Amino acid sequence: MDIQFKTFRPEDPAYKEEYDLRNRVLRHPLGLDLKDEDLSRDREDIHLGGFLDGHLIALLLLHPLGDGVYQMRQVCVTPEMQGRGYGRKLVEASEALLKENGGCKITLHARQSAAGFYLKLGYRITGEGFTEIGIPHFPMEKDLR
Repeated sequence: MDIQFKTFRPEDPAYKEEYDLRNRVLRHPLGLDLKDEDLSRDREDIHLGGFLDGHLIALLLLHPLGDGVYQMRQVCVTPEMQGRGYGRKLVEASEALLKENGGCKITLHARQSAAGFYLKLGYRITGEGFTEIGIPHFPMEKDLR
């Protein structure tokens, strides 16, 4: 079965799966937990999920910054589904979604270990590396025009 991409809101049932996936992939390996974070920003974001057989296996959030610019954040794929191209398909789906709705640029803070992934997708490093949540990151962006 092919992956299906759809958007959802924090009040939708898929948000519980999103919360669990973000914790399992992005926070728990660092000794962190989303319950200790301010998630109020989630209400402003576009939540894009990749679903297989009705289960969330990949997700990312797009935070509007204004003037058609969005910050991509919280990108993750379930560990058992990594390496199968779902992350690439998810990012490409987010770019298509934003283009269809007047988006012109995506910015992101890429973990140093993921920078190569984004470079292959046409993103570019836009500044010096920095530390966020205790790990090295690079600022990156891609024009969608």
